[in-house]
Amino acid sequence: MLSTGVRVRLRPVPAWLVQEAQSRVEDPPVPNWHNPDKDREEPNPNDPGYLAALQKNQARRAEAATDVMMLFGVELVDAVPPDETWLPKLRFLEKRGAFSFDGYDLADPLERAFVFVKFIAMGSGDWALLGAVAGLSGEDVDRAVRSFRGQPERGTDHRSADKE
Repeated sequence: MLSTGVRVRLRPVPAWLVQEAQSRVEDPPVPNWHNPDKDREEPNPNDPGYLAALQKNQARRAEAATDVMMLFGVELVDAVPPDETWLPKLRFLEKRGAFSFDGYDLADPLERAFVFVKFIAMGSGDWALLGAVAGLSGEDVDRAVRSFRGQPERGTDHRSADKE
C-alpha cells in the first residue's frame, strides 16, 4: 500500500526504457558570443538563458523517467476510484492555475489511471520504493522528486507499498 492508502503492485521497469525516455530530451545548442578581444564568435556555456534551459531539461528528463516508472512500474490493485473522490479537487486546482490537464485525455482509461497514479496515488515517500523496484539509486530518485515543483519533503517509509 502506498503512503496515500492506494493499493498497488510495484513492478521492475526496463532500464533501457527509462534511458530512452530521458534521451528524448535534447539540450539546446550552446549559444555564442562575440569576443571583441579576438574578434570572433565563441561558445558561451555560462549564458544565463542557456543555463536555465539546461536546468529545465534536467527536470524534463527526471519527469520522463518517473512517467515511465509510473506507467510500467505501478499497477493499481483496485480500479481507479470514482471521479468524485479526486477529480473535482484537481479541476479546482486547474481553475486556480495550480494544475493543468493539458496533454492528458481523461476519456482514455489508461491516461485517466496515469493521472490518478501520478497526481493522487504517489506520495513523496513512495518514490524511493518505486525507484528501488525500478532499479534506480536513491540519489536518482531524490533528484527526480526534487525536480517536481512543490513536492513537500517527507520521510520515506520503505514498508509503505505492497511489493507483490
